[in-house]
Amino acid sequence: MSPEPAHAHRELLELERSVTQAIRERNGARLRELLSEDFVFRGTGDVETDREAFISSVAAIPGDILDLEMTSLRAHAFEDTGVLTGEQRARVRLADGTEVTDTQTFTDVCRWREGRWRMVLAHSVPAAPETPADGTAPAPESR
Repeated sequence: MSPEPAHAHRELLELERSVTQAIRERNGARLRELLSEDFVFRGTGDVETDREAFISSVAAIPGDILDLEMTSLRAHAFEDTGVLTGEQRARVRLADGTEVTDTQTFTDVCRWREGRWRMVLAHSVPAAPETPADGTAPAPESR
């Protein structure tokens, strides 16, 4: 059975929020509920990882995750396929006290399976640095 078109947009956005929260909490069990068994993450450098490797990489994020937010989030539904796009901004405090901010542009692909949306593919690359209004080179994100 296909998803209800009137609710697909809202449900896809809720899935994205749930995945973000599970990453923020490093909650592997919750990620296993939200990501399909055949989930693939593709990052910079043509690197692909499966669901378990992705969950392990989330658990291995160094330091404390201070903030993880999604901006410019958009959801599109095409029958039983959903596509989410936006930017993810993460702020982490490393063991030495240094705070690092990382911004990635992402596309997440979801499929309607067994009566609910599940993420099947996530792709992210570093976002282009923001250019200050005066045209000078952007300041580094690490402090």
